[in-house]
Amino acid sequence: MIRPALSLVLAAGLALGAAAPVLASVDPTTGAKPGQAVMICSEDAATRASFQREYGERPVFVSAQDLLAARDAGERWEAPRCMTEREFARFERMTEQRAELRR
Repeated sequence: MIRPALSLVLAAGLALGAAAPVLASVDPTTGAKPGQAVMICSEDAATRASFQREYGERPVFVSAQDLLAARDAGERWEAPRCMTEREFARFERMTEQRAELRR
């Protein structure tokens, strides 16, 4: 009885975590969210419709390279951008490589 309940709680937590923007942490000094929130999105019709309902516009997919360039340029946007899981993994690798170079 405990295992199924624990599994449900963990699954719910993972689902909520997956729906949250990837880079939308709050700035502790200003309390503002950054203008570069990126969500991991599927490229199916249901996800596109859901995104459009939530944000009032069609999802704009960005690559890891696009996101790094926008971040370096200080670019900001109102609605979050979307990124596939594969592209997000690439973004994480690129970010780690940049951090290694700065050490």
